[in-house]
Parts: sequence; structure tokens; C-alpha cells
Amino acid sequence: MSLPRIPVLLAPTASGKKDLVLRLLEVFPNLRVIFCDSRKLYRELEIGTAKPPREIRGVNAFMVDLLDVSERWDAHAFAEEAWRLIRHFLEKGDPVLITAGTPLYFIALHRGLFPAPPPDPALRERLEHLAARSPDLPHRVLSVVDPARARILHPHDRVRVLRALEVFFQTGTPMSLRMKQHPLTPRFEPVVVGIHRSYPELRQRIEDRVDRMVQDGLFEETARLLERYPPEAPGFQTTGYRELLPYFSGRISQEEAIRDVKRRTWIYARQQLRFFRRWVGNVPFLPFEDALARLKTILREGSGLM
Repeated sequence: MSLPRIPVLLAPTASGKKDLVLRLLEVFPNLRVIFCDSRKLYRELEIGTAKPPREIRGVNAFMVDLLDVSERWDAHAFAEEAWRLIRHFLEKGDPVLITAGTPLYFIALHRGLFPAPPPDPALRERLEHLAARSPDLPHRVLSVVDPARARILHPHDRVRVLRALEVFFQTGTPMSLRMKQHPLTPRFEPVVVGIHRSYPELRQRIEDRVDRMVQDGLFEETARLLERYPPEAPGFQTTGYRELLPYFSGRISQEEAIRDVKRRTWIYARQQLRFFRRWVGNVPFLPFEDALARLKTILREGSGLM
């Protein structure tokens, strides 16, 4: 049986994914959009996560507003629920679009994840302490114990570097070897369209978006949430909120916190681009209007179970 062909919109943060989706909904009102974004899952994180409008959530926009700030969901749980929804929509004959924002969540949705031990909080705490002492040290350690994995991870990709170390120290086997031993089967054939933004344009869009978020009440929203949840709550690990925590503890100024949000968002956008280009290969990224036109063509031609 052929795999279902599903359009996938690839674009880093602040590049215009939400605007493009809203333009598509003007033409395809029954389009079902799966937001592959680990931070849009949190109900009360509104200003800093650039969610789709409330009126389309649960109607056209899915995998949004599922968790409280105190809750944690891993990539496997996300992928299982997202795939259940996609299958349901395809069986009904509804067109589906996936927007890929969080690389690990998209990988889990596309082809699943290899079997790995659950996180070890004590080990993770020691690794986090190591990273706090020297941000580059975990990647240097990974280069010794799992050079194949280290070669494809950026030294500043802290989450995945620490996870690779965690797997190695828990199992004694490099993550790269475990991944080879457990090949994964894709669930669908992605029909990929990317939005191209030049680096200067993307950086300016990030700066402008952060400024708008601050004007819209990002600090006030964070202050309200901190009255209800501890700063170590999983939702606060979101870029745009995590950088504000030192401000609320009196360690930095508001201006410094805003600069940190802009800097971390730019770093994350570059990490997303590296992943997309590595995963997509030679598929071109298109200017916004061209990407919109291409997706309209794909959706008119039809996608789904073949």
C-alpha cells in the first residue's frame, strides 16, 4: 500500500507560517492543519508562542492548547496523537497540512523514534550542571563517546547533545549505533514546501516580533503565570519565557531580558534552518507568495491516502 502524501510547510520561527496558513484557509476552508510545535501545546502561553487565532483552534488548527504549563509531553506522545488525528482527517477526505516548527516533533511524527531509555532526572541534572559550567563541554564529551552523533549536532544544540550523552551513559551504547540498529519506517510521504527568508530579513522579523510581543504584554503574561506555576515548570522552558525568568528574579534588567529573547530566538531559527536543509536536501525554499501558490497547487491536486 502506498504511503499517504501530505503537504509539509517548513519554515523557521518568525518566517510567516501562521500568515501563510491563514491565507490558505481563505481558499480551503476545510483544511486541517497540524501544528508540529512543542510550545503551541501549552494553553496559557499565548503571547510568546504565535498561535493561530482562537476561532480556528480545534476546527482548522490542531495540536494546540493541550497542556497546562506544569505538564510535560514528549515527542512520542505528540506524534501518536497527531498521527491519530491525521488518519482521521484523511479517512474523512479532508485535506491536511503539517507545519513543521519543532524538528524533533516532526521527526517523531514522520517516522517515529528509535527505542531509548526514559530520561534519568539525576543523570540529566548532572549533565545540565556540566553544560552550565562550560557550554561547549558536553559536545566535546559527545565527540569522544559518540563521534558520529556529534558530527551532525551543532555544539549549541544543548537538548539533543545532552540527550545523546544521557542515552550513552544509561546504556553504554552510542545513540548513533542504536539508531542504525533500529531503522524506522516513514508513516507518510511529505510533499515539502519551504518559506525562504534571507538571514537579514529573518533576523529583522524576529526583532520586530519580539518587540510586538513585549508591547502586547509578554512580561505581564509571564508575571501572571509565575503566580500560579513555579519557574521550573516545563512550559517556562519555552524560548520567549525562559529568558524572562532572570528578570523576575531580579538578576537582569527588562532590556537585557528582551535582548536575550531576541538572541535565543535567532539561535533557534538558525538551528531549525540547519535541520530543514539537512532533512530536505535539494528541495528549494521559496519566497512567501511562491510558497503559497505552490501549496495551493498541491492541495488542489489532492493529497492523502493513495
